[in-house]
Amino acid sequence: MKPVNCIILICFGFLVSCYKPYTASVESDEEILIVDGMITNEAVSYKISLNYASPFYSDNIVKPLNSASVYVSDDLGNSYPFRESRNGIYKSDSLKFTGQPGRTYTLHIEAPDGETYESGPQKLIHEYYPDTVYAEADYQETISRFNEIVVTVRGANILADIRSESDTLPGFRFTSDLVEHYFYALNIPPPEFDPPLYSFDCSQTGSLTPDLNLVKNEYSLSMSSVKRHEVYFIDDEIYVEGRIYELGSRTPDLTYKASPTPYRQSYPVAHRVLYLNQYSLNNETYLYYKSMNEQLTSEGKLFDPIAVQLNGNIKCTTDSDKKVYGFFEASAVSRTSYIIGFRNQRNDEYLITRTSYIHPPDPNGCWINKVPPFWVH
Repeated sequence: MKPVNCIILICFGFLVSCYKPYTASVESDEEILIVDGMITNEAVSYKISLNYASPFYSDNIVKPLNSASVYVSDDLGNSYPFRESRNGIYKSDSLKFTGQPGRTYTLHIEAPDGETYESGPQKLIHEYYPDTVYAEADYQETISRFNEIVVTVRGANILADIRSESDTLPGFRFTSDLVEHYFYALNIPPPEFDPPLYSFDCSQTGSLTPDLNLVKNEYSLSMSSVKRHEVYFIDDEIYVEGRIYELGSRTPDLTYKASPTPYRQSYPVAHRVLYLNQYSLNNETYLYYKSMNEQLTSEGKLFDPIAVQLNGNIKCTTDSDKKVYGFFEASAVSRTSYIIGFRNQRNDEYLITRTSYIHPPDPNGCWINKVPPFWVH
């Protein structure tokens, strides 16, 4: 046998002999508190969610933690209470508390059973805005909405550049919504009158991307800029399978509410608006989301991370051995929106125009004989 073949066989033997299946231990009889909450730089009511994860073999999924004392403190000694609005959901007063960039915040929880919990301190980094948003023609595989098979569609990657003149950029997390506008008009005849014309201005939000969208210049020579970060893929479809609406109840201004029907029809897309939300992450928050993303995208390969509970930043201060999961996040956010034009057939370019950030109140809806405030022209 040749020496090279011997070496290959020996290495293969080591790989086989070192393989050991991993079995995660399950705490089958333990009730564990799950904490989920975030504050930002926006003057809104913040939400903290407190639930107990049920034992592994229990029929119940979650049990809310009710009647707890919840507050957030800052590094100046101020405290801001959160009041329970419904089972396990605690909200702040938007008129009395708004996160301030540069301040450090800590979450405190006092449960009715006497146990107390506390988050690690979280510094709120100031918000950043995209420097440039642009599009490049590309292709992407997706699931066909007609026959649920994998197809390749033509469209564009929406890319963002971020730049800072003085700071080292932190990590960022992006979320986005694509809202398509469509329009139609109907003559709807009332009894004994000529049929008036009713205009229907409708909007429909596309499906959300399930993957986390993170970026940080961990290995870049330039720590003050991010270039060509993909934030969304948009296809070239010029029609939308829009829901059909009909006249609903009369409103005080003598117009009508739009009532959705179970039917859909193909309408030309009037406008496409991308709503982009960019969260500035401190290092601990970035590492938490990075670990989450690695587990979500793991494919079971040799060096992929093992799916286990994420290490959060919440601890029980009255019993250090008591398990508690979750994360309290403090991240400033910037919100921008862009009208995405259709592909120019001559040069494959897409016109992108920034517009006012006015998000539709509902994912899908329609206005009759009134132009919606978020409608673009």
